[in-house]
Amino acid sequence: MSRRIIAGLLAGAGLGILVVGIAIMVWAGLADQRRPLRVAADDEALEALLESAPYIRLSAGDRPVTIIAPRDAPGLERWVSDDVARLRERGREVRLVLVPSGHGGAAEEATVAELWASRDITLLREWFSMRAEHWTAIGVPSAASSSERMAILAEAKAFGRAVMRAISGREDDNRWPVIVWRDGANQLAACRCNTAAASDAARYALRIDGSDEDELVVGFADDEALPPSEYDDADEDDGTADYPDLPVPDDLGRNTLTDDWGEESETVAPLSPSPYLPGDVTPEPAPRSAPAQTVPQRPRTEPRPRPSAPPRVVNREPPKAEKDAESLFY
Repeated sequence: MSRRIIAGLLAGAGLGILVVGIAIMVWAGLADQRRPLRVAADDEALEALLESAPYIRLSAGDRPVTIIAPRDAPGLERWVSDDVARLRERGREVRLVLVPSGHGGAAEEATVAELWASRDITLLREWFSMRAEHWTAIGVPSAASSSERMAILAEAKAFGRAVMRAISGREDDNRWPVIVWRDGANQLAACRCNTAAASDAARYALRIDGSDEDELVVGFADDEALPPSEYDDADEDDGTADYPDLPVPDDLGRNTLTDDWGEESETVAPLSPSPYLPGDVTPEPAPRSAPAQTVPQRPRTEPRPRPSAPPRVVNREPPKAEKDAESLFY
């Protein structure tokens, strides 16, 4: 084999290894970007960034859980209501930091600037009492009303970009809301909970989805603990089945029914007697009844003669024209 062929094979193998390595790196990067949960590489810098934000405390406790999101983030209402209540039961502190989305308009920017400046939880409740697209921020000063509010709004936007850069490495990542907490290994974990699956994974990691070990029931319960079933004795035949008691005829040739008081009613004769077969016992003839008495008929009377009517007189003279009749022809 010549040196050129060997060199070509080595070059092709090296190029193939390079292409495969680049493909693996791209796939690993995409897979890492798609993971909803991840541990922050520089947890101290991220924690210092979260501490510097003017958050609103929704629940008192230890080991804080921070929620960062715009108002219209998917699933944010459930995190603020139901999940905060479960975290409060577990003794966790919950902090909320609202950032502008960039497309919420002047009402959203004015409210974010006011919350960053005053941390007014009453205003926060009013904002969450209606849908994000219906909020008009009546009574809230506009963000453009002063240079101070414009600076606060710019700080809120920079904070949102810095959080996304620390978690995903991209400032333009819009997978809100972001949940940050300390896990069991005391590592700073973060979730980009923009989907239902990611939110469920974060709830499982925070143990607020009902999957605690003390709440799980493994195996089957004892027979003594089970309630008695109404079908346990269904197959036992004790002669007391709940069926209606039907009357039994005492003679196959009769149709005797028993009434409610136990007395026998009169025998009902069949409508059409069945023919006798050879070998059947001929029943005794029934006694003849007394002849019916004849009722004497009334004598016929002659019809009364009808009175004769007078003879009918027919006028055979031709009709005479009257004056009124003649006037019809003129």
